[in-house]
Amino acid sequence: MDASAQHRIDAVSWYHEFDFGNGLRAIPKTPVDSGHRRIWAFIEGHLGLIDFRDKHVLDIGCWDGYWSFFAERRGAKRVLATDDCSQNWAEGQGIHVAKELFGSSVEIKQDVSVYQLAALQEKFDIVLFLGVWYHLFDPFYALAQIRHCCHPNSLVLMEGSVATELGSQEALFNFTDHNCEFLPHPDGFRQLVNAAYFSEVASKFLDPPEPPGRLGWRWRLRMCREVLRGSRDGIRALATPPMPDGRPRLRTANRRMFLVCNPFQGVNELHAYRPPFGLAAYDDRFRDVTGA
Repeated sequence: MDASAQHRIDAVSWYHEFDFGNGLRAIPKTPVDSGHRRIWAFIEGHLGLIDFRDKHVLDIGCWDGYWSFFAERRGAKRVLATDDCSQNWAEGQGIHVAKELFGSSVEIKQDVSVYQLAALQEKFDIVLFLGVWYHLFDPFYALAQIRHCCHPNSLVLMEGSVATELGSQEALFNFTDHNCEFLPHPDGFRQLVNAAYFSEVASKFLDPPEPPGRLGWRWRLRMCREVLRGSRDGIRALATPPMPDGRPRLRTANRRMFLVCNPFQGVNELHAYRPPFGLAAYDDRFRDVTGA
């Protein structure tokens, strides 16, 4: 093992986990039991079905570049890895170290927010939007920016957290929870995706582990009482146990969802009027209005 190279690796606050060969490894700073490995395996299983050969790929929110390098290894002709270092607690150094150690040709732009993607003025064959949407303050605007990076045959691959226990079109915003600021029901997120002129091709879920233990008779009795009272707040409070430190949990138990989408152009019935954020360019009813 090259001790000096490992020293450089160890100086980085890694989010992703890498094996660079020759005994050189990047160990993530997040806890090993945080579930990330299971999520990464879930994502990799789906990306493994995608043909990256000779494709131009955009990786949004690339962080250490794990999926950028994955696409390159799978034969991508060009990979542009974008991130916003002002939103990155690791200061964005890992991807540069990894690029050097891998001998990679991945292009890196770390001053591009998801809200600024249209400024790239480029179209990509494959767009990776993995582990990002649940950190957004304005997910619809972000999806519109992604739409502007697509040509008619683009493939957009999205992955993130959803909450199946919410109402069909509900979503939670909790900007104090930096693990998950935006948590939609799957159907609610699908509606946002469709409103941004994307069609769903396929979707899959990563199921969470079963909750431990059995619910006791006291819990059942309290639940029956809240049901008889017709108290939705009481039912929800009992359905979502407190955090380990005793703080109330804000209905954020979630599942991971992987979406495969294609952009479309035509009439989008979700928009009764001219859509915002430049999306009118993709709707036949408004193209003359926008001059597109």
